[in-house]
Amino acid sequence: MGGLFQSFEENSFVWILISGGIGGIIGSLIKFLFEQVIGPRYVRATEAKVALRQYIYPILRSADALDRRLENFIRFVDRKWFDDPEDDYYRLSTLYLLGSYFGWCKILEDEAFLEYETSDKRAKEFSIHFYRVFKGITGYYYFQNVDEEEMPSIDEAVVPRFALTAIGELMIKDQDPSKTSPSKVLQFIEFTKQFEQSEEFRRWFRYLEELLSGLRRAKNVAKWNRLVVFAINLRIFVSFLDTAQRHTTPRQIYYLRYLHPKVAARVERELTKSGYSTLLQA
Repeated sequence: MGGLFQSFEENSFVWILISGGIGGIIGSLIKFLFEQVIGPRYVRATEAKVALRQYIYPILRSADALDRRLENFIRFVDRKWFDDPEDDYYRLSTLYLLGSYFGWCKILEDEAFLEYETSDKRAKEFSIHFYRVFKGITGYYYFQNVDEEEMPSIDEAVVPRFALTAIGELMIKDQDPSKTSPSKVLQFIEFTKQFEQSEEFRRWFRYLEELLSGLRRAKNVAKWNRLVVFAINLRIFVSFLDTAQRHTTPRQIYYLRYLHPKVAARVERELTKSGYSTLLQA
């Protein structure tokens, strides 16, 4: 028994050194996690929440205005207002509403750090609806089961995602480096001046012009289907942003009947899965 105590006393100093070293390592690890991982992530998440609160109303207002214009465009597409060579108001105002929306989207992407908010349920839903709006005109999800014979030129009807990013960048007003005030997008007159004077503006907006020019209501036309899917997803996004309908008028979705049957079926499944099938008009 005495030998046991003697062994413990002889090695106690070693054990103190070992435990002190382990404690130091654990303390350093905790400090590293807080300073390099948890701390910055918390700061980014906080900044994201502030930015979302700050810009949620402007993007709602912009999305709602674009939603109403797209309903007008789809309903009266046969009147060819967008292609009127004698009056460019409808064309310019439509491009402005699109550009304004993509401008606010770019501001949110840059300032709200959406990828850091996906752990929050509401923020995750926001991210899903936010990016889904782009999907109809930039991707192939809704057209996977549609053959070329059924709908020619699906590829040609794509609007490149980075073209929309470029449009968003062009629509944001220049700011001083201090950024003491919130970001804003161009006003309509500022936009029309830039559109007239800047080849860079016209270059990137040309993708949207090509999507909207010469459209006709036909279920086998790829451009038409892409525009209608975009309009449907935008309306869902507006409904999501203003669930209580304090700032917008509730609107049902009657566009499904204008889509190719295979595209419409895919859109309807997605709406049902996300809980928005009640907006579909019979």
